[in-house]
Amino acid sequence: MSDKTQTTENFIPRPPIVVVLGHVDHGKTSLLDYIRQTKVAEKEAGGITQHIGAYEITVKNKKITFLDTPGHEAFKNIRSRGAKAADIALLVIAADEGVKPQTKESLDCIKEANIPYIIVLTKIDKEGANPQKVKSELAEMGIYVEGWGGDIPVVEVSAKTGQGIDDLLELILLLSEMENLKGSPQKRGSGFVIESHLDSRKGIVATLVITDGTIKVGDKIAALNARGKIKMLEDFVGRRITEATFSSPVRVMGFEEIPPVGAEFICYEEESELENFQREKEKKTKIKELGSREDNVLQIPVIIKSDTLSSGEALEYLLEQLGKNKKWLFKVLLNDVGDLSESDVKIVPNNLTLILLFRVETKPEVNNILLANKNLIIINGEIIYEIEEQLTKIIEDKFINKPTEEILGKLKVLAVFNPEKGNQLIGGEVIEGIVRNKTRFRLYRNEELIGEGKLVNLQRNRADVSEVNTGLECGLLVDCSRQIQKDDVLEFYQKI
Repeated sequence: MSDKTQTTENFIPRPPIVVVLGHVDHGKTSLLDYIRQTKVAEKEAGGITQHIGAYEITVKNKKITFLDTPGHEAFKNIRSRGAKAADIALLVIAADEGVKPQTKESLDCIKEANIPYIIVLTKIDKEGANPQKVKSELAEMGIYVEGWGGDIPVVEVSAKTGQGIDDLLELILLLSEMENLKGSPQKRGSGFVIESHLDSRKGIVATLVITDGTIKVGDKIAALNARGKIKMLEDFVGRRITEATFSSPVRVMGFEEIPPVGAEFICYEEESELENFQREKEKKTKIKELGSREDNVLQIPVIIKSDTLSSGEALEYLLEQLGKNKKWLFKVLLNDVGDLSESDVKIVPNNLTLILLFRVETKPEVNNILLANKNLIIINGEIIYEIEEQLTKIIEDKFINKPTEEILGKLKVLAVFNPEKGNQLIGGEVIEGIVRNKTRFRLYRNEELIGEGKLVNLQRNRADVSEVNTGLECGLLVDCSRQIQKDDVLEFYQKI
């Protein structure tokens, strides 16, 4: 039966897809391990040869699909694309530690997805466990659980003893019934990519969770720009199958390139179906333009990384207000929670791009990229109005009144080997940015500008080099009209 001829009679109840979120080390993995070990049939559990990020269990003859820890990352990526990855969330909080920063971030994530959730208090058997204290902390955040004046379900569990696990699973089934989850087996399958990688024997392998329809061996499949034809299907324990339906996790072989984690996939027959699907996705993932568009308006790319989703929303609102002056338009390439990572900066264009960091930091691997790419401008702050002040100043300085020169780096003089005017041989340490050969410099003494000069030759370990990075020592032959002294600072620049 084609999709066009379906009626509501085709739709039947489907199992819930559950994502588990919470602070690190609060027991997410232990909880899932206990459920898997006790609720997956022994013959099936023994067949699991590798971790695929999602699995099914059976409770009272009803199935539940769990997104395992890697599914957390997929869930975040899916949310950033404006889609809904899971039907129910478990917010895990250790009863002996209480609410932590990632607890709040996870809660923001759940609220953004607009799905029902259960508070799961783990480690209830541990000394120091205090569930009442945790419920009090949640109440202070405006989260009122059952028994504390609210209707948010809460379950106390122990992954060590199994206490409360059965109650939790029954509660998931109850919430699933209340949500009235349904799907049509007659439709061509669709859902989300949970994991993907290149296998040395099988080629490109993708783990998918089906949210609607049925996928079969031989189906054409696409996820963003990754396309292919399903050559092989495996269930979550690695058994070869010919087809699968909602809400099953499956491993698929047949993509011609690696599909991105978090991308929505679709099985299709005609190219027109894929074109319509991609057109709808483009509408949802269109880059946000914040401001009033007019001809010749300055367009400024922006990446936002913040401590919570609400902070990110506040920054977007700020950009929208600043963009109403009709002089510039902000294009938000990414608005996400957490520290700035290497994958975040890989999406930036070649022109100047603003990166707003609000109560977050940069991961170590990003620092070299930021040093090398002078087009990335970091604005870091903990108060919104401070961000606003920095924004307006940088826009004026960098985008409107564009500078005519670029500061490359600074060097502190450690030794002077021929203290004379003119060509001077000195040794120093790069304390900021880079020192590049054949560039000009300004000479500072006690933070006062006293002269200028040019770098004639640059060496490191007695070998000529083109540039030297921060933290390294080097030898320099410089041409300067002023006599250089130990502890002077040379600021290197170039015209742009």
